[in-house]
Amino acid sequence: MDNKDKTTNKTTAKTTDKEDSIGAIAEALFMINLLLTGLFYVALWILYFLKYKDASQVSKNHLKQTLIAASISLLIFIVMFLYAALSSGFNSATTLIMGEVYLMLVVPLFLILGILGFTKAISHKNYAYPIIGKKLGITTD
Repeated sequence: MDNKDKTTNKTTAKTTDKEDSIGAIAEALFMINLLLTGLFYVALWILYFLKYKDASQVSKNHLKQTLIAASISLLIFIVMFLYAALSSGFNSATTLIMGEVYLMLVVPLFLILGILGFTKAISHKNYAYPIIGKKLGITTD
């Protein structure tokens, strides 16, 4: 009898872990998206459309925040790309400096958020991104 109860509890725990892994996957995709912009942004949206309804509230919070943060970082990247393409071209010092600013300032700032969010997501806890989470009303556990 004890073995059946333990098996049932393990099955329930696995289901909960599977639901909560969506948040960790979202955070991981967000961090990869910072370096390989575009493809993993699409993967985040696919994850959102396929798994959002079935996810736990913690995973939903992680998924919403990563989508917003990924959209912001992608927008910054696109603005810098368009500015370089339309102004001085890609063979200029301006483009080099903008690329360095993106890789040395924007990526690390967002990466820190992703790492903190990922550590909370694998622990099945909420993490509120400093500005985004506060606007969404998410609190850190």
